[in-house]
Amino acid sequence: MAVLDHLADPDATGYGGMDEVPDCLVVEVPSGGSALVVSDMHLGQQMSSASARLERNLGDRLERWSGPGVLVLNGDVVELWGEPGGTVAGALDAHPRLTAALRAFAGEPGRRLVVVVGNHDAALAWDSAAARTLREQLGATCTLSVDLVFGTTSGTRTIRCEHGHAFDPANALRDPRNPLDSPLGQHIVQEVLPELHRTPLLADASALADPNEVGRFLASRLVYRQLAPRAGWLLAPLAVAVLGRIPVIAAASLRSRVVADAPRWLVALGVGLVLDVLALAIIGVLVARGVYAALAGSRFGPRGARLNAVARTAAASWVERGWAGLITGHTHQPELTRLVDGFYANSGCAARVVVARRSWWLLPPVFQAVLRCGWVEVDVIGDLRVRLVQGEVCAGEATWLERRLIRGDRLAGGETRVVAALPGDAEWPLRDPALRRHARSARTRVVAAVAVAAVAVSGLVSAVVPPLRPRLAALLMVMPVQAPQAAVAATVFASVALLVVAWGLRRGRSVAWVAAVGLLVGSAVLHLLKGLDGEEALVALAAAGWLAWHRSAFPAHPHRRHIRMAALLLLAGMGGVTLLSLVAARVAGASAEVTLRAALGRLIGDTARPLPSPTPMITSALAALGLSLLIALGWLLLRPQLVSGASPSDRAADLARARAIIARHGGDTLAYFALREDKSFYFVGDCVIAYDVRDGVCLVSPDPIGPAQQWVEAWTQFLGHADRHGWPVTVVGAAPGWLPVYQAAGMRALYLGDEAIVNCSAFTLEGRPMKGLRSGHHKVARAGYTVRFHDPAALPAALAEELRELAAQSRQGDTERGFSMTLSRLFDPRDTGLLLSVAYDPSGRPDAFCHWVPAPDVAGWSLDVMRRRTDVEVPNGLTDFVIIETIRHLKERGQWGLGLNFAVMRAVLAGERSAGRMGDVQRRLLQRVGADTQMASLWRYNEKYHPMWRPRYVVLAGLDNAPSQGLAIAVAEGVLDLPGRRTRRPGGARGRGRDARPVGQPSS
Repeated sequence: MAVLDHLADPDATGYGGMDEVPDCLVVEVPSGGSALVVSDMHLGQQMSSASARLERNLGDRLERWSGPGVLVLNGDVVELWGEPGGTVAGALDAHPRLTAALRAFAGEPGRRLVVVVGNHDAALAWDSAAARTLREQLGATCTLSVDLVFGTTSGTRTIRCEHGHAFDPANALRDPRNPLDSPLGQHIVQEVLPELHRTPLLADASALADPNEVGRFLASRLVYRQLAPRAGWLLAPLAVAVLGRIPVIAAASLRSRVVADAPRWLVALGVGLVLDVLALAIIGVLVARGVYAALAGSRFGPRGARLNAVARTAAASWVERGWAGLITGHTHQPELTRLVDGFYANSGCAARVVVARRSWWLLPPVFQAVLRCGWVEVDVIGDLRVRLVQGEVCAGEATWLERRLIRGDRLAGGETRVVAALPGDAEWPLRDPALRRHARSARTRVVAAVAVAAVAVSGLVSAVVPPLRPRLAALLMVMPVQAPQAAVAATVFASVALLVVAWGLRRGRSVAWVAAVGLLVGSAVLHLLKGLDGEEALVALAAAGWLAWHRSAFPAHPHRRHIRMAALLLLAGMGGVTLLSLVAARVAGASAEVTLRAALGRLIGDTARPLPSPTPMITSALAALGLSLLIALGWLLLRPQLVSGASPSDRAADLARARAIIARHGGDTLAYFALREDKSFYFVGDCVIAYDVRDGVCLVSPDPIGPAQQWVEAWTQFLGHADRHGWPVTVVGAAPGWLPVYQAAGMRALYLGDEAIVNCSAFTLEGRPMKGLRSGHHKVARAGYTVRFHDPAALPAALAEELRELAAQSRQGDTERGFSMTLSRLFDPRDTGLLLSVAYDPSGRPDAFCHWVPAPDVAGWSLDVMRRRTDVEVPNGLTDFVIIETIRHLKERGQWGLGLNFAVMRAVLAGERSAGRMGDVQRRLLQRVGADTQMASLWRYNEKYHPMWRPRYVVLAGLDNAPSQGLAIAVAEGVLDLPGRRTRRPGGARGRGRDARPVGQPSS
């Protein structure tokens, strides 16, 4: 802070350059203007891949800039430390498009370009010629720091921008105007790093995004680039092991003189080979982990000792003294953190950096070079809005093995996008271990389901393959011949049961976990009894041990009602078999006990004991009955948990609480739709999550509503609630700001489409592009139509009834369809503060209307339903007339946004969204299939208003659950009309947050 206070002191003195470069520059951002802050560009004397990407992305952004504003190049604009002979003029000449874009920006009226001095270009503070070059070639003003002053509805707000090297002891300058001031970082850049670049293993160490990870970096490169290429030597002991087994197997076959045993011996050889490979793989992983652990603890220099922590602490102090926030760079670590009454942001960098990526299994992380590009944008809509924009693309220098081992977060496309925003979005990056634990539990359930299914399939294969004669002979020396036969039949049933419980393991069912552990242990015993199959038994026991270790990943208990139904079914089945056995024994004059044992044995496929009647159909019928009982019991015990209904008083209280939260925090255009009648409420602190359970799938829409600082905790608790009930969670219509939270929890986001939002303050019918709308609007107006605006909660009863009849004319079915973007009711007195636009013909008859719900985030409204009369002839363009008149009405009231329809897959149809070869295939397919469908028509209908498009996503618990989740979404949105798909009792679901009492939902 001492260095920073010196920079902010207007009375500070130093060496030359004071007139050219002030300590702190105060810039007032014009009304309606915005600011963009980008740092650590490191422009060199030659264009690099990173600077070329920056030139393209930033140039495109500046071309799209509209209105006044300020562009802040927030430090390390030019690389002068790493290139001692470099000049500012040389760096600008090497990047002609960027230089031209910056010059053009600065030349526009109402705009200003500011260059903040960093540490790599510290010469700008004392070299008047260098600062003058920036001023003459770009029209830029150099400064040590800049205060951006914005005018908001709550008064003047000031944001401090500075590079941030003053918070780093290794790079802080005692006197930035002293050309002799040389911090440790400069010596490292100019003396140490050139030596590192000469060593291939250490060449990328200087580009680490986090210098604290140098030990992990060295260990990773040693494992993947030194040890891995030499791993082929491990095949030598494997070859020796295989060659050593062949004589043993040949001798055993000759000794037994049974040619039929040869396939079984070959299977044994293959199983042994697989086990050898597995053992070598485990040894290799352990060696890699050992080497990695030995080096991973070492550190490299003090520059990034705590990365952004010092600057974040300083930002909190400045916010307490009245600043709105602090924006820095330097660490190359992008961040946007909410503080009390303010924020801290780090714009990241526009350079090549090396970052750690997660790898598969227990292997060390892979360090991958990426081209990172990002910035911070600030504007005012009522109050300050801050957005962090980031994008990364792989630099292409990873080895083949490293690329294959990167897990989960491979880079595709690398387009810059908003990753966080205040107010409204989660912070970036997320720092919550609870979400990571949930993601690990979800992965554990997937692995458990796949592993158990694989063991089941191997058990079925093992049961139909004859045992090795020497092993069987050894077994028959101590066991009767009936034992292996019964063990084979029991293995089949145990394997089928494992296939059934594998699905329950994927859903986190505790009963499935208990059954799986028991069946795996039993299968291991059965494998030994049916032929001393030690390999299969070992695999089953290993799977059982792994499941036992991960017990906490299966928290969903069955409902008591399902347990009672399963018990009754089992008693009924066993009782029926017992009764039939007694009758059969009496008719045949046989022993009742022997007959009962034979019948019960046939339920599990055991035919060793004879029945009194030799009819083969009885044996088949009993086996089919046993298998049916097994499947029915599994289905009952593995069903999603039923929940109790909520009382009317609880429902009313919960609805009132949800309304209050939505009124305070529900700014999104979909937030008000959380109050649908078919949604439950789950409360955590000041957050509410609206959801519905359909066919065992928990559909959440909209995103959880509440203060952003509670988002992570609320979502973590809700996922735990869903896990305890065994519901896979799906979010419909998710906003981009929530995606980091969902992805941190291990969920998968898929692009769904875009919502159209019209800027009412800038909307006009003038100009050639608006000719169609303008002519249609004038035609309807000449026909004598007018639009009046009403409060839907206070409509006269006669008008409300007439509008309901009008709505039913153009509606398909008896009820309003939709789940995520409709309210499902009209003119309810409880829905206060809504807006209704009604079009009346010259006689005063209502012919069309639009129903709107509030959307504070866009300072306007969001469309609920849009209806027009169909029983009489009405002019074409009547609904457009209603929308245009509503836009004008909002413009007169000083409101900003109007949310219109949702266009499914709009960006793909428009060719704006394509990431790689699969993205191109998807785009061509949709353009061919959807060109004449409602997808394209909705897009074109909205496009004529020239709206702002806001992307929406569907977020899945996992791609393996995609069919069931997709079906649940289709039923909920009314795309499919399948009765009886709900998985709850009439009366609704109940949930509990940490500080909340039970909540409920009404009957459907």
